[in-house]
Amino acid sequence: MAAKFRVTPYAINDVKPGMEVGRMVLTQDDKVILSDGTLLSESMIEGLKFWKINTVFIKEQIFTEEPEIDFSIPETALQKKFYADYDNTVNILKDSFSNTRFFKEVPLVTLRELANNSIEPLINSNGVINHIHMVRRQDDYTFHHSVNVAVICGVLGKWLGYSGTELKELILAGLLHDVGKTQIPLEILNKPGKLKPEEMEIMRLHTTRGYQLVRDASNIPSGVLYGILQHHERADGTGYPLGVTSDQIHKYAKIIAIADIYDAMTSDRVYHRKATPFAVVEMIVEEMFNKLDPEIGSVFLNNVRDYFVGNIVELSDGRQAEVIYLGQFMASRPIVVTEDREYIDLERNKDLSIVSLVRA
Repeated sequence: MAAKFRVTPYAINDVKPGMEVGRMVLTQDDKVILSDGTLLSESMIEGLKFWKINTVFIKEQIFTEEPEIDFSIPETALQKKFYADYDNTVNILKDSFSNTRFFKEVPLVTLRELANNSIEPLINSNGVINHIHMVRRQDDYTFHHSVNVAVICGVLGKWLGYSGTELKELILAGLLHDVGKTQIPLEILNKPGKLKPEEMEIMRLHTTRGYQLVRDASNIPSGVLYGILQHHERADGTGYPLGVTSDQIHKYAKIIAIADIYDAMTSDRVYHRKATPFAVVEMIVEEMFNKLDPEIGSVFLNNVRDYFVGNIVELSDGRQAEVIYLGQFMASRPIVVTEDREYIDLERNKDLSIVSLVRA
């Protein structure tokens, strides 16, 4: 008879030292207090009471003939609502961008309402970063990507302390950052393979064409315009369209750049298989001190890592495993527990790696 585990909610007054946390404990603003797998001490319990945490999910041992962990968890009502609201948002954006392609006019009133009334609620959903990982679709990439970047910009903006009008502008800039792709020929935009140099030059025009589409609109904030124009500029001057350096790049564009890279690299496209969030974090760390803004990058990575605990991943040996702990360094490889209850520190065991994200 093999040991298995279940996760049970406990009132804080019933929690005892030595119990194991079964689900990460978050503050009201989604900061991680305790990670899944933490063994509780008396001082930790007192700390939870200080943070006004009323319920803690505890991992309990049960006995069963089945030796493996069951990693399948049904969608909750909140997750189902998120996915439904997300799909509706993507469909509205698709209609808006399709009209822009044919009429060469951006329906800014509709898109501003979409940013304020549909995307902001998505941003405020618990577990939002994990949710967008699980709604990837290869079809209609541009529309999903635009919504995802707007959501990530909103989340990152909040981590950076943005609020009110400034946060709304940042979200709108993220939503519109690729609007210029509506003016790129579909045979280039949807090409199922690597672009030729001359095709890549046309694709790169989406930044200036997006800027041109929006610049003459009334009441469009300058930060939104710069976000559209400059989100592919890089701090060392290697970006486009103008090759400007860090001090000439608007802060919205710097935020969009990180959101854009993170979502693009973790998404399936017709010519590109998605990378795991763990691999993308490592790539962002490598570029953070020469191409990207190091302050914005640090805030993003230090916060987004909190969403990875509890993810189910596939390892390079074919086994599934749950991420139970992330090291203190931004790009460190996590500790995981496999289906057959083997605990593996991937930072030390370089023979194994995470090859895909099964469930976030």
